Amino acid sequence: MNLETFEDFQRAISEGRLVDVSDTAKEIGISIPAAVSSALWKTYIEPEESITVGQTKNERIWNVISLLLSTLKSGMKPFDDSSSLMVRYQVHFVINGILTMSTLKAIIRKTAERKSFIQIMLEDEAEQNNPDRKYFCRECRFTLYLETKPESYIECR
Repeated sequence: MNLETFEDFQRAISEGRLVDVSDTAKEIGISIPAAVSSALWKTYIEPEESITVGQTKNERIWNVISLLLSTLKSGMKPFDDSSSLMVRYQVHFVINGILTMSTLKAIIRKTAERKSFIQIMLEDEAEQNNPDRKYFCRECRFTLYLETKPESYIECR
């Protein structure tokens, strides 16, 4: 799912390809719109009927977003001239008493209209960005998709 504009982001939500979690994101401290992919929603967040022991749906949404914010606060600088930033991070879900770890990726995009949004998805969902622009910081474990080298966009610990 390639979302280049804020309109694309809004359309994906209205078509059900993304699920809007902006209200929870605002509670946690993220001021830009955020959404999770329908695959992430259906796999880990929504299956209430199959969960007898473990986290509630709201707790799972909270974990997905708060762990993204923690990852970003651990050393990522804000946007500069880049139009997007990709971060991979891990979330533990408790489903029926079983601890399950999943790697998620979040793409934070700043559009040409200067509007930003966050799309969170499962790690193996289709890449949205050009792999020729992929950089990895071993110290911070961030994968970045940028026009230039990451040294100008990252603060390593």
